[in-house]
Amino acid sequence: MTRWYQEKKRDHYYKEAKKQGYRARSSFKLIQINNRYRVLKKGGTFIDLGASPGGWSQVAARYGKVVAVDLLPMQPLDNVIFIQGDITKEETIEKIKGHVSEVDAVISDASPNISGNYTMDQARSVWICENALKIAEEFLKGGGNFVCKIFEGEDYPSFLNKVRQKFRMVKPHAPKASRKKSSEIYIVAKGYIKER
Repeated sequence: MTRWYQEKKRDHYYKEAKKQGYRARSSFKLIQINNRYRVLKKGGTFIDLGASPGGWSQVAARYGKVVAVDLLPMQPLDNVIFIQGDITKEETIEKIKGHVSEVDAVISDASPNISGNYTMDQARSVWICENALKIAEEFLKGGGNFVCKIFEGEDYPSFLNKVRQKFRMVKPHAPKASRKKSSEIYIVAKGYIKER
């Protein structure tokens, strides 16, 4: 048994996810973010990027309709429309438009495939976030919310500033469910300033 697997077995949130029927321990990250910042409101419509296996979609679907997008397949979920596609490609954005024109929140737990080269992984993480922000700008209603996971590093401050220019409130946040050793952080942005 690998050390990673043993750690996972001992992981409180991993066990809780199994017990409560969530598809991933990451569900608790969104629950914790939402308890604190109220980014998902009842009756809303949401886009979930990097959705597979569906941990965040499960949480978001309790509040409203979800359009979930991922490169990897995902098992069906109630109240969730799934699009298999690359969020950096125009054709995927067109597919999203086939289901929604405006949404209340765009949430992204998307992550690059980890190469082990941190500088490269961090740059890729920022690139994914840039694309998530582009989707947020395309679909968010004025006053809408945005959450994205990013790895901290040299490109992080300039991306954070970019988000700050487009939302009224922006907070970097590390939910309790993030692993202690993780360099991931979530950017929580509320109150999208929609240009006329």
